[in-house]
Amino acid sequence: MGLINLTIFPRSTSGKNENRRSRSAGRLPAVLYGKDRDSEKIELDTHDFGVALSHLAGSSAIFTLKQEGVQDGAIALLREVQKHPVTDQLLHVDLMEIPRGVPVTVAVSISVIGMNPTVKSGEGSVALSLDSVDVSVRPSMLPEVIEVDISELELNDKIFVKDITTPEGEIVSDPETLVLNIKPAVIFVEEEVEDAEGVEGEEGAEGDKDGEQAEDGEDKKDD
Repeated sequence: MGLINLTIFPRSTSGKNENRRSRSAGRLPAVLYGKDRDSEKIELDTHDFGVALSHLAGSSAIFTLKQEGVQDGAIALLREVQKHPVTDQLLHVDLMEIPRGVPVTVAVSISVIGMNPTVKSGEGSVALSLDSVDVSVRPSMLPEVIEVDISELELNDKIFVKDITTPEGEIVSDPETLVLNIKPAVIFVEEEVEDAEGVEGEEGAEGDKDGEQAEDGEDKKDD
């Protein structure tokens, strides 16, 4: 997956009022920090960042940050996105700079691929237990997804982290963690039949009870 390019703008002011003005002007307040650098207040284009965010599909995001007049851009990992709890408006972003050539550990989404005969026939279904795995990789080589092929799996087969591979880098999640399994499909028809039989049995029991009560009444009347 190629790095996502973002243009950053220097920001000299801070505070609620200044941030509110920035957002009204289409700029998103952000902070860029790193291990060997001081934190830097910056701004992003709100629209451009929103578009980039919508295409991530749950994957971790690594950006190439470009600033006008600066030749060398920084590579940064998206650490936090703050949104308004009601309107979902973007409020603030935290970015962490990654030294070039240094591996970073990020969560990469799992993508299930392949046509499985058992699932296709309706005898089974895919039970996904893990939607991402941690991968240690250089930022420029970060895979977009980790593909898991289920075409050869049979009923009750399982796939663990140790069974999957990444095209680049190294998977560092617990190898014994369950990723998915093919579980038997639940047949609701049988349950409905059993429930119906149970209702009929209850109705019969109630009828027998009523009949017994009626007979008891007649016996008492005869007495």
